[in-house]
Amino acid sequence: MRKSIPFIILALISFIVGCANISTPQGGPEDETPPVLLSSVPEQGQTNYQGQSIFLTFDEWVNTKNIETDIIITPRVTGSFKTRVKKNTVELSFFEPFRENTTYSVGFGSTIQDITNNNPAQNLNLSFSTGAYIDSLTISGNVKTLLDQEPAEDALVALYFANDSTDILNGVASYFSITDTLGNYKFVNLPAGDYRLYATNDKNNNNKADSKDEKYGFYPDTLQLNSNLEGINLTIQNLNTTELRKLSSRHFGAYYDITFNKQLTDFQLVNNENLSFQPVGDDKIRFYRNGRNYGDTLNLIYQATDSLEYVLQDTVKLYFTDSKVEKADFTISTVPNRSQALPGDTLVFEFSKPLTDYNLDSINITIDSTQTIDLNSDAFKFNQYRTELNTGITLTELLTRQNPQMNIYTGRGAFISADGDSSKVIEKAYNFTESSETASITGKVTTDAPNIIVQLLSASNKAVVRESYSKDFSFQYLPAGRYMVRVIDDRNGNRKLDIGNMLTQELPEDIHYYFDSYYQTKVIEVRKNWENTDTNISF
Repeated sequence: MRKSIPFIILALISFIVGCANISTPQGGPEDETPPVLLSSVPEQGQTNYQGQSIFLTFDEWVNTKNIETDIIITPRVTGSFKTRVKKNTVELSFFEPFRENTTYSVGFGSTIQDITNNNPAQNLNLSFSTGAYIDSLTISGNVKTLLDQEPAEDALVALYFANDSTDILNGVASYFSITDTLGNYKFVNLPAGDYRLYATNDKNNNNKADSKDEKYGFYPDTLQLNSNLEGINLTIQNLNTTELRKLSSRHFGAYYDITFNKQLTDFQLVNNENLSFQPVGDDKIRFYRNGRNYGDTLNLIYQATDSLEYVLQDTVKLYFTDSKVEKADFTISTVPNRSQALPGDTLVFEFSKPLTDYNLDSINITIDSTQTIDLNSDAFKFNQYRTELNTGITLTELLTRQNPQMNIYTGRGAFISADGDSSKVIEKAYNFTESSETASITGKVTTDAPNIIVQLLSASNKAVVRESYSKDFSFQYLPAGRYMVRVIDDRNGNRKLDIGNMLTQELPEDIHYYFDSYYQTKVIEVRKNWENTDTNISF
């Protein structure tokens, strides 16, 4: 009987330990309730706080997520902090003391979550002061991306003191805010003073803007904060302010390439050498030998221009070497690339390499296989790089209901490239289009702006389909499809969008879209034999 006592004791201990194990309850409704803040040190709105930590107590056990990177403390603190989580409490211990007589605002975002279902605490913000009062001024507004005028969600909005020598490109701001899903932001608990405002999409989370890879924007005027400011809106866009420079100039296979550190908008030869060249991508210019002797050196002077209208003039020693690397293919396409000819369509050939010669006898254009169209080379117009040839032939002047089809045939060797390539056979047919097979979009722009650009965009890829410079615009003979109408306030009248320059405090030109308030959309959908009128825009 005495020998059974240890066994009974062990069984009793095992039962007690088993009952003490914590496990996730099975079944029942999913926990969707976020943790609630019960108390904090310092308290919300507390003044004369002299501590060096923030201590939060919640109504349930919590954990943190990316709190070191996602928490927003303004004005920015010196040094960093250490986080300690214990059950339902979170403590942030700062390595450096808070500044004297300063109001701090702490936005926790989604950094604190419950441990059962990762529900983040909602609207968790804390304000306190190390001085005798809480600063209470605010600045609020909206941030959009320039080209599509859509809200810039999760953009970093940065506020600098006006006397700060840094800006969003080269220094960290004193105050930060993050835009919501509608692009709205708000700074709270600000002291009176003068400020400068910037915004960026901050993809690398370094609290600054990288002008080469990130969108950013600025508010042009100094903000004098004596009372709450609302409606301080700005746009962000890609604008590389890096000084234009040449990265390399060297031969590549049979070619000679000059590569730059950023996108070019123009490239010209200064010493008027008879050379064939073209852009390859946004930042490279490729030269072709075009019969020059291998090893011969030419001192080439050029001018390259970037989007800021900065012009770089430089000299390179251009030469070519024999290479066994295969040359790129010589390809040709026709524009329009669809088979239906619409009013205004002009026959254009596009080439993958600069063109050096062509043979008119090898280019044959016929109407219904009976009438031959004579080509007039005097009407030919090449682009700067001779990679595009406008024939001057308007398709719909030749196509009629009685003669509904045009056939284009170019024989082998009709075109010769700067690489010495001969073109292959090309065949293309265009058909007459009845006006009833097309659609139109017309409207009016009401504005005091003297110069505007009205752009018809494809809704799918935002490519510009047509342009008009009239406030009463009409886009006729459109294929059925989905479109948008965008209006640019062309302040300088140069008939192109200028996206500004932060270095010179030049704002981008304003952009406005047609918006259907009934259907709540920018998209205009048209079908065959459809007229969309009253596409009106006011600003």
